[in-house]
Amino acid sequence: MGDRRIFVLFGAATAFLAAIPAVYSVIKRSWKHQRVQIQYPSSQFIIAAGAIPFQFDAAGTPKRVLLAYHTKRNQWLLSKGRKDEGEDLATTATREIFEETGYPCRLHRVPMLPTCAPPPNLLPEAGIQPHSARLAENSSEPFMVTLRPIGFDMLKLIFWYIGAVDVPYDGEDGDAISAVQPGTHQLAEGFGKVKLWDISDALEVLSFEGDKELVRTAIGILTPKA
Repeated sequence: MGDRRIFVLFGAATAFLAAIPAVYSVIKRSWKHQRVQIQYPSSQFIIAAGAIPFQFDAAGTPKRVLLAYHTKRNQWLLSKGRKDEGEDLATTATREIFEETGYPCRLHRVPMLPTCAPPPNLLPEAGIQPHSARLAENSSEPFMVTLRPIGFDMLKLIFWYIGAVDVPYDGEDGDAISAVQPGTHQLAEGFGKVKLWDISDALEVLSFEGDKELVRTAIGILTPKA
């Protein structure tokens, strides 16, 4: 009797495992035609932008990344912030870098950037463009977006760009700047110092895994494997 029960249980388990692909396929098709759309009024979403501010060498290779230290929270962070009314996102990203670090920053044009944005100036006969990603040449589109719930009824959208700080790379250790730079929000926002870290060190000191993922993704885009 015991052997027979084991045989029955084994047969049932085998049948269950065999049915998983079919069940998954049915669920996938069902969800494909029942996409959930969530809408937020303007009082319940925040739009923000930031950049990964790299220091590049003369060959265009990213060598260091600029981080800001929040004194009260004891955290090394990437700079970002809310978009001002009427401001475009690219301007937000570079403005926030300067306000939190004192370093001027510009958007870096990536040689080959994966993006779902269609090419500019498409002719009408090109038709509707697919939503799939393509590789854009010398593009400064956002490379990542963060969706961050705030409480139970608000959402923060953070668009991330790849940036470049206009500081020549000399191979020496990145200097930490402790003095507050004029025209910034460093003191008001609690940033006591900033530093250009070697990329490997930046990945160690960054306080949040999400920020580390942003840096790793940006490096992967800038230095694709052959």
